[in-house]
Amino acid sequence: MISALEAMNIILDSATENQSEIVPLFEAHERFLADDIYSHDDIPPFKNSSMDGFAIRSGDTVGASSTRVLELKIQGEVAAGNIAQTPLVPMHAIRVLTGAPLPTGADSVVPFENVEERDGAIRLFASVAAGQSTREKGEDIRKGDRVLEHGTRVKAAHLGVLASIGCTRVKVFRKPTMAILTTGNELLSVSESLSDGKIRNSNTYSLRALASEYGCEPVDFGVARDDPNELLRNVREGLKYDLLVTSGGVSVGKYDYVLESMKKAGVDIKFWKVNIKPGMPLAFGVYSKGSTNALVFCLPGNPVSSVVTFLEFVRPCVARMMARSNDGEDVQLKAKLEQSLSKRDGKRHYHRGILRSNEGKLTVRSTGNQSSGVLSSLVKANCLIILNEDKSTFEEGEEVDVELLPWGRIE
Repeated sequence: MISALEAMNIILDSATENQSEIVPLFEAHERFLADDIYSHDDIPPFKNSSMDGFAIRSGDTVGASSTRVLELKIQGEVAAGNIAQTPLVPMHAIRVLTGAPLPTGADSVVPFENVEERDGAIRLFASVAAGQSTREKGEDIRKGDRVLEHGTRVKAAHLGVLASIGCTRVKVFRKPTMAILTTGNELLSVSESLSDGKIRNSNTYSLRALASEYGCEPVDFGVARDDPNELLRNVREGLKYDLLVTSGGVSVGKYDYVLESMKKAGVDIKFWKVNIKPGMPLAFGVYSKGSTNALVFCLPGNPVSSVVTFLEFVRPCVARMMARSNDGEDVQLKAKLEQSLSKRDGKRHYHRGILRSNEGKLTVRSTGNQSSGVLSSLVKANCLIILNEDKSTFEEGEEVDVELLPWGRIE
């Protein structure tokens, strides 16, 4: 049995960046960039007004005050999208609207509400500093700047920036395809009524959702019964995809045929059993034949084990395949325990917890029952508390590592 760190190193050493493709800008939403993005323009491309007001020469306003009111004649108007036809004349002002280019000769803008307009002129009651209420050329982005990094997941704000620099098409990683196969004679569809010895298949839905959340294209292979021939047929089909993820049938029970089927299909099993809880029976393998390559994860069947091992081992693999930069989806924090916790083995535990902020300090407590079959505890939890292998007792007030769950929000 290997450690969680050893397992992760084997997985990441086996994963390579996926191929890329070029897509129209909007289709890049929620995809991962396969290149750094540089700007070919200054943004904004010209000095402009950040307020509705009057463009002026700041030097003309020196000495203006409530007792020494200064008048500037209105020379004209410039709206956003237009430019002034003539330079600003000394002791004059040009009405400008937000986003309009500053006229030649102007160096600042005084907002409408700070002046009094009368008889074709404005009256100022205070001096105006150079650069007031203006945005400089290139203030947002300079020509040649790296705007977004290779591996960034493109969100709404990223799309706006890409549009502002004129990107019409974007190079992104191809979405990894992920075949998802659940196993077990005990599984019913969600629409079926419960009967003796049967449970509804929840893992397919959890795993498909996680696959989508982390940028994969999930392919539902449904449920394979505990039959070696049926499993082998499904495994061979699943190996046509970038990733094959199974749940169940990977322990040492009489009807646990998944590993046997993988080996018969030609999968090179890199490890089986990891020193963790929940999820110890996890297996990982690599399939390579001709131009077909697949990474294989055999997850335990217990619902919590299935989700936790996906988050801890499949998710980082997918991130490596798309060179994902740190986008906040696997945040690790430090928090102090609100209670003492203990374990009776030398495994790394992923303990479901509730992370809270108390007067700016993070504290965490257990959700209670940690059975790997208690799926509702994942809904109650907003984090996983990491209880490392080398200790058995963790005292109240002790600082521990926590991982925020994808759906978790700090209380």
